[in-house]
Amino acid sequence: MDLGLKGKVALVTGGSLGIGRASATLLAQEGAKVVISSRREKELAEAAAKIRDEAGVEVLGVTADCTKEADVQQLLKRVIERHGRVDILVNSIGSAKAGNFLKLTDSDWEQSLALKLMGQIRVARAVYPHMEKQGWGRIVNVIGTHAQLAEAHAMPAGVANAGLLNFTRALAELGGPKGVLVNGVSPGTVNTARLKYLMDNGVEYDLKTITLGRFAEAVEIANAIVFLASERASYLCGSVITVDGGQLKTI
Repeated sequence: MDLGLKGKVALVTGGSLGIGRASATLLAQEGAKVVISSRREKELAEAAAKIRDEAGVEVLGVTADCTKEADVQQLLKRVIERHGRVDILVNSIGSAKAGNFLKLTDSDWEQSLALKLMGQIRVARAVYPHMEKQGWGRIVNVIGTHAQLAEAHAMPAGVANAGLLNFTRALAELGGPKGVLVNGVSPGTVNTARLKYLMDNGVEYDLKTITLGRFAEAVEIANAIVFLASERASYLCGSVITVDGGQLKTI
């Protein structure tokens, strides 16, 4: 199936690792012109080179801290200077602190919300005017099932995800009439460095709560993201696709 992505300009935040990197790779393989961003310069350069080798297309890596407005504006400036437009935003930034509620500090909460929630809002706010002017755009926010699956060890993630769920649907209402389709993907538990961090910090997972009996791989989440970014998702607006192997059946 032709997804209609050839020649589209795609910005993937959090593109150096995990879901972001997998999404950038698939977009590039579909013929999109890809820009990836990350706070980690070394990992960003390695990811850009790897995607370039795998997809055989140009990939631009731009170091940016999306908790900072100046960095986000510079990121968009680089995209526009290089490609003259931005068609697709995959908002894959953000992780949140996990741990005992009584031990999580104000700083822990602020850092979690500053990146995952406000970071995605900040980047979407920067790209939206370009998409509205074009009359075509796709914004895909990577949210997470903690928006609905409340767990005591993951409160900052749950609060950030719930906020992103609301933000995604509200921005979709704004953008839809302008040709800017905004949707989300909510991954369940994914086999990434983030999962290792949580398990190293004492979080335990019972695979029996997941219908498919295993964790997701990043590319399985990326498949849904790339579909939402494509021409084939022309009647999806304000939708959030849960990709969790059947985990949310438990609530």
